[in-house]
Amino acid sequence: MSFPAFPTRKLTDAEIQQYRDDGVIMIKGAIDRNWLDLIEAGLEQGRGDMSLLGRFMSRKVGGYQMDIFLWKRIDQIRDAIYYGPFARWAQQLMGAKEVRFFYDQMFVKEPGTDAPTPWHQDLSFWPIRGEQICSFWIPLDPVTKENSGLLYVRGSHKWPQRFKAISPDYVAAIIDEKMDDIPDINAAPEKYDLVDWNMEPGDILMFHPLTLHGSYGNASRTRRRRALALRWTGDDVTYQPSAKRMPVHFRHESAVGGPLRGAAFPRILPDCDPAERALRARPEKPMPAKMVGSLLDNARAAIRLKLSGVDSRALKQTWGKPTQG
Repeated sequence: MSFPAFPTRKLTDAEIQQYRDDGVIMIKGAIDRNWLDLIEAGLEQGRGDMSLLGRFMSRKVGGYQMDIFLWKRIDQIRDAIYYGPFARWAQQLMGAKEVRFFYDQMFVKEPGTDAPTPWHQDLSFWPIRGEQICSFWIPLDPVTKENSGLLYVRGSHKWPQRFKAISPDYVAAIIDEKMDDIPDINAAPEKYDLVDWNMEPGDILMFHPLTLHGSYGNASRTRRRRALALRWTGDDVTYQPSAKRMPVHFRHESAVGGPLRGAAFPRILPDCDPAERALRARPEKPMPAKMVGSLLDNARAAIRLKLSGVDSRALKQTWGKPTQG
């Protein structure tokens, strides 16, 4: 077979230009049912078998689940990444020759879960830098603003600011006090060009990692919101770790300042790396020493942040119930 699969249709020139102008596009009915079913099966397996890191990230609010690197242990997610059409769309958007998979992220908000996702830029969290990076957000349930559909500030990927990385649980380890504070967008929404979409399973959001986005908690009493994010990188991306960026707990061969290499960031296009695929045949768990190191880094960072005069509570944003319109 030829893999990754070719999508049912390529992105149009107009869609690619809209992505470049707005920093986000939504494509209706893009994902075939078989790929959607595969992702849903993998996400449901992930919900019932969360990693230690996922349980830590989801610890503060009942009804909220988040986990990352599911593909390292769940074959359905791995297969969607290697064989699905997503890498080809990423190649189009980024204009890249080589496409590597960065990581996946599961988001679940059960009905009535009061867990807003703060406004943020994804790239502030990540130990990579470059222009050829994109994210896909795939809902597995009907989504509206009420049950925590994503909102974006159109064109914000072109702003010069690089904002503090504010996670849903306000983890101190990744809040870089040298970065700009995120404006309280919901306190004065008329100042911003906000955009959101009602979505159905099969639709897909594609967005730039510097586009500001966030979401309300799930105010619906009957509808859950399950989604999977897939992140992709291209030719110009380099590995730039720091104490203030997301640690990678899996083995790879990326040198600081050099291109992404190794099984943690597998090459998908123009073809896969047989050695990286062979390593995936032996499911890998995060390295315990790195996990312990991350927990200690977070504790030390919380102390340093407090001593620096930055109160993480002051970074909290205005999130009430969603307004219509």
